[in-house]
Amino acid sequence: MESTVCMGREQKKDTEPAICSLETGQVFTQPIGYIESCFTGKNGTPRQPSICSLSRGRLKISKKVFNNPTHSLVGLHQFSHVWILFIFHKNGHLSCKAKVQPPRLNGAKTGVFSTRSPHRPNAIGLTLAKLDKVEGDTLYLSGIDIIQGTPVLDIKPYIAEYDSPRLAVSPKENVQEKTFQEEDGDSYNTVLQAKDREQCIERSIQDNNIPFLDKNNKSEKYDRSSIKQEILQDLKQELAIETAGESNLVEDCCTLQRFSSNHLVENIETLKLSQDSPSNETSKLNETKEKPCTSDSFEAKWVTESPVPSLAVRFTTYAERELRQFKAPHESGEPSFRFLQSFEEAKYAITEVLSADPRSVYRRNHCLDRLFYFCLDTIHITCWFGDGFAEVLKIQPVAEQSKA
Repeated sequence: MESTVCMGREQKKDTEPAICSLETGQVFTQPIGYIESCFTGKNGTPRQPSICSLSRGRLKISKKVFNNPTHSLVGLHQFSHVWILFIFHKNGHLSCKAKVQPPRLNGAKTGVFSTRSPHRPNAIGLTLAKLDKVEGDTLYLSGIDIIQGTPVLDIKPYIAEYDSPRLAVSPKENVQEKTFQEEDGDSYNTVLQAKDREQCIERSIQDNNIPFLDKNNKSEKYDRSSIKQEILQDLKQELAIETAGESNLVEDCCTLQRFSSNHLVENIETLKLSQDSPSNETSKLNETKEKPCTSDSFEAKWVTESPVPSLAVRFTTYAERELRQFKAPHESGEPSFRFLQSFEEAKYAITEVLSADPRSVYRRNHCLDRLFYFCLDTIHITCWFGDGFAEVLKIQPVAEQSKA
């Protein structure tokens, strides 16, 4: 029976609904759709979306929410990722505790609001999924950590400029920058011109087709190595010219003015390093830029340095042979995958899930001698855990396993 949710309590539609008000925080929710996922149950489902990049699913927008669901997805294809808000509908109970034991803490307790535990005062989940494509009223997703049949409450596009923390600038710094600009406009403009030119140099190096011009030949194009040599030589020559003088040796594709002497020295050293190590070319140039994109965020140490190590994953010969029998979705024959595309993808996905140790703290400490089962796509996996590793013992089709 369909239901709505008000303040975490289920209300049947055929009964008189509770009085709800947006102003008091009492809200009836109606799922906009239900996830079709490669994970059929909680066991083995990744705790975070980044664990298994190949986990796939679909979300079809319900016609009970919009008369024309397709219209609600117009423009969403312009985003690479989406936030998904959903209900932890398999929690089994509505009670929760103020302190919980997240698996990464291996038994230690911390406050529920400092974790991603599904057992919360309101069983609302949030995850970031890659949007592979939009077709009509359906979203095709990957990198998901949501199980089959999960009710979805909302979708929002991921926007890096807003959703990724940036380095904060204090009001004092803003005032100092403004004062510097007013008191020494020429120096301030020189710095800005230097940064503009640095960006242009980087673009020129990255693109062989962008001409780097000198005063004698306004049309000649140089290859990547010639561009770097040209920049280096010109910058060295500019250093020999009086600071107040105008350079007449280089006119680049952006018709930029000369650098200040100090900035030229920094860029010469940067270019020297980039010549010695071409692979570090972009990173070295970026070191001389301002850092507006530097993250100002941080996480708890138990998240970044978990006491639970990643596991090595191996397959028995028998299990690998069983996995090779599965066909891609577009191929005929049984058994076949539903979301995964090949044996290689399936093996990689299983490895990603197991390397993150999907066991609960209780299983990890009290069920060491027991087999571990989970389902991925149409595969039922049997494995066991040893000291620092997980081994896949057996693979069967999900349908076949359910009949056994």
